[in-house]
Amino acid sequence: MARLTWLTIAALCLGSGAAGCGDGAAGDSDTDSDSDTDSDSDTDSDSDADADSGSDSDAGPDGGTDTDTEISPCPAGMALAGSACVDRWEASLVDWSPYDVPEDGVATSIGGVVPQGYISGDVAATACEAAGRRLCTLDEWLRACQGPLEWTWPYGDTYVDGACNDTYPGTHPVVDYFGTSDGVWDGEHMNDPGINQQEDTVDTTGANPGCVTAEGIFDMHGNLHEWIADPDGTFKGGFYADGSINGPGCTYTTTAHTTTYHDYSTGFRCCADPVF
Repeated sequence: MARLTWLTIAALCLGSGAAGCGDGAAGDSDTDSDSDTDSDSDTDSDSDADADSGSDSDAGPDGGTDTDTEISPCPAGMALAGSACVDRWEASLVDWSPYDVPEDGVATSIGGVVPQGYISGDVAATACEAAGRRLCTLDEWLRACQGPLEWTWPYGDTYVDGACNDTYPGTHPVVDYFGTSDGVWDGEHMNDPGINQQEDTVDTTGANPGCVTAEGIFDMHGNLHEWIADPDGTFKGGFYADGSINGPGCTYTTTAHTTTYHDYSTGFRCCADPVF
């Protein structure tokens, strides 16, 4: 079969009006931590018997913990961004495959794992609550992504190709998986667990060291869309096959779906109030 071009797919999608197909990016039908990575556990063996006595629980990109003396006001796996604690990594769910459609679960923020896709806004909210956290508000999410200087991308105001996972090299992840653009823009096909198990799709958390905010938060642009606390349904940031159709970098916003929507491109992260 002849390889479909992106323009051909876009034309088919525009003609169909199918959910997750309208903007050419799967899942979007709208028109629209780096903390210290000190993971060594050695203690001084000098005669003065000095030992690192830091007790903060900041998690590093590899899931380890810092040994600094400063105590973080945020839970492990989170970073303080403005007035909110924000997950350093896109969330995963305890005891759920990141390739399945979850019905519940407890959110966690861990480096080096595949983040949870296929999740609705409603389940994302309950998973954050089950972990003693919550979905980020729009203002909290933007502050975390843009940093104190309000950058367009997490890393600055100038786009850096390859810094984040936003340049899928194939035709389209759904089309590449099924081998066709016909009859695949529906909930059953777009939630197939095999889509995100293809090469060059979802990266593990923290796998893109250039895609980090000023306060050490990874992958707020690209990799997976991220649900925020909006009862009308909004996810932010773009995903691995589209990081620009609905706005560049941190401004990317999808508003076409209700909070019950989910497909292979939808993920999330949690926020919490700091404790000083």
